[in-house]
Amino acid sequence: MAAKLQSNDPQTKSPGSITFSKAATHGQWGRAWEVDWFSLASVTFLLLFAPFIVYYFIMACDQYSCSLTAPLADIATGRARLSDIWAKTPPVTAKAAQIYVAWVTFQVILYVLLPDFCHKFLPGYVGGVQEGAMTPAGIVNKYEINGLQAWLITHLLWFVNSYFLACFSPTIIFDNWIPLLWCANILGYAVSTFAMIKGYFFPTDARDWYVLSGRSSPRWRVGAFFCYLGLGGRRALRTENP
Repeated sequence: MAAKLQSNDPQTKSPGSITFSKAATHGQWGRAWEVDWFSLASVTFLLLFAPFIVYYFIMACDQYSCSLTAPLADIATGRARLSDIWAKTPPVTAKAAQIYVAWVTFQVILYVLLPDFCHKFLPGYVGGVQEGAMTPAGIVNKYEINGLQAWLITHLLWFVNSYFLACFSPTIIFDNWIPLLWCANILGYAVSTFAMIKGYFFPTDARDWYVLSGRSSPRWRVGAFFCYLGLGGRRALRTENP
């Protein structure tokens, strides 16, 4: 969707003190401009340890029936070594990668080709083309809000397949759970790394960079499709809004 420029450019300051002349209308870009020490420490912790946290949860569910303390107890008492735990970890499989690529491709198709219709019959639901927050460069992007529609279509097709078509097993996610989690995190870190590189070296506007952390979900356009950094493996990083 097209982006439009506001006539009054916002005042350009440091990320911690950016203000907008029309912030009341479009909202501020990002989650917070003034960050306390607790938030900073939390984001730093996630940045440094997110991959290990993901692996620990996967390993605990697969090898210790989802107990988060049993692995530490086994290592502390010598009943298990890190090398033994790693050797038992299921790797990424070709089947899981194919499933994940097919899933992401299907979701992209739902986003790009099917404009939202749920807002036409669901009271109070805000969907369709909506304006986002104003960026530091004064740009207001327009987004196609059709996630609920994609969710409904996906589950409808899943039920149809389970009871009528039988094209794939209804337990396909459960059967490939850990390899699919690996795929989701690999894609998440790949997207985040791409956004960081683009923000640093190929910015659309040098004023549109900010520090991403926590639950912010910036996006950039690839054709008609907006990519989100909420794909999994979310990291604190400096990026920008193309």
